[in-house]
Amino acid sequence: MKERTKKEKFSLFIMILLFSVISFYTSYTGLLKLSGVSEYNYVLKAFMAILVGGLQFALVFSINAFYIKDLFKKDWIKSIALLIIYLITMTLSVTFSFSYWYEEFSAEDYANRSAKLQLNRVKDSLVLAKNSFASMEYSLTKLSNYSETASNRERMYGRTCNANIGAGEGPFTWLRADDAKYTKNYSEVIKELRAKLDSEIAEVSKYLETFDPKGDVVSFNRVVNNRIKSINIEFFNNQTLNSLERMLLQRSGSNRKHITVLSRKTGNSSVESCMDGDFTIGANRVIKRIHSLKPIETLHFFDMSDTKKLFGRTVGVLKALIDPSYTIKKTEEMSSPDDITFDDIGAVTAGFVIDFLILLITLYAKEPKEDLIPQQVVIDIINGRHPNEVLSSLRAFLAEMNKFYLVAVPNDVDDEQIENLKLLMLYMQQHKLAKLYVNERKANRLNRYFKQSLRDTYPNSTFRLYKLNKKRFIAFVLQNIEAGVRNV
Repeated sequence: MKERTKKEKFSLFIMILLFSVISFYTSYTGLLKLSGVSEYNYVLKAFMAILVGGLQFALVFSINAFYIKDLFKKDWIKSIALLIIYLITMTLSVTFSFSYWYEEFSAEDYANRSAKLQLNRVKDSLVLAKNSFASMEYSLTKLSNYSETASNRERMYGRTCNANIGAGEGPFTWLRADDAKYTKNYSEVIKELRAKLDSEIAEVSKYLETFDPKGDVVSFNRVVNNRIKSINIEFFNNQTLNSLERMLLQRSGSNRKHITVLSRKTGNSSVESCMDGDFTIGANRVIKRIHSLKPIETLHFFDMSDTKKLFGRTVGVLKALIDPSYTIKKTEEMSSPDDITFDDIGAVTAGFVIDFLILLITLYAKEPKEDLIPQQVVIDIINGRHPNEVLSSLRAFLAEMNKFYLVAVPNDVDDEQIENLKLLMLYMQQHKLAKLYVNERKANRLNRYFKQSLRDTYPNSTFRLYKLNKKRFIAFVLQNIEAGVRNV
């Protein structure tokens, strides 16, 4: 691979630095939002800056130190560890930065949409309640008119309750008159409630227009919920409605077999029976409408400055990314405040893009770890595949470790090969290519990386161990190779 110029290296460094600063700023700002740190808590803010800075350093360091080829060599544990560090730091960085990007891209639109969805549901509930009240008013008016007509018929002809009782003023006339009076009274009360609902619907419409996601959302939310509480008490948990239902139940169905009637002449009460299927049908219709009225639940507007809500939204978006069955919608298609939108995904994607650019540029900027062809030549020389008097002789005394070689040189051995080896070690020590690692070690204590033949050849000798840095040693050999690979 052609070595890059200083200008190219500098440009790549600036790009990595720029994206790292952006990633740091967004992650740090997002973490402050998630944690809800006070503006004046400088100690905790400084700690978080150090924490995020450490994450960014670990992120770039893990990329820079990682080599894919090491996964298939002795350094595979280190490579997997670096890969895990990168994935963890990237996930944390993206999670923290989401709060920043979310506020930039999606928070205001989401807050608006969420508030409008909830307020429109309140409005719809009030409109349905108004329709129910209108239906109740209509049914009660019909029951009142029906009962008044029945009372007049009973007075004139009789036999509306009992076929054996003829015309005249009596208990059944008064019973029918009571039916008409009670239903008419409640009809008027329901009419008043229905009229009041118009002003409540208008008030909710006003809330829709005045909601400001950048304003004091908490206070606004409190005002709306207090209003909802009073609406529930006045229209849905109304004592009048409970009283109306009890009255209708007492005067319909089988309960009409024993209805208490007050005599208009004597003031005494009596229990009479007056079965009427038509009255019961109308009463049941009103009761059904009463049961259809459901109290409105309190609302929870999204506050961009609320740490818990922001964190909850962050978790919700990350869950949606993991769960393939989750349906992601456009903001205008939201049907629930908990829906995840494409704008939310965009906020997460922004964090991923920044960290992914850091990954790509860092990998592109890296110099090749090793030149495999010349290195293989040196290894071949050491292993005896190419003739070389000095280097090939090293093979018997060499132990290869991850990042260095160990050379075991026998002491007190009168041999030309050993003398040459000692001279080579002395030369390499002078040029800081080797250093004495152990001054004296017995043959039986040489570790398993040395060949068994070395221990067998010099069983009674002690050894000096020298440590050679792999990269420096290979570079030294390559610099001194002349006329191909055969001569040094």
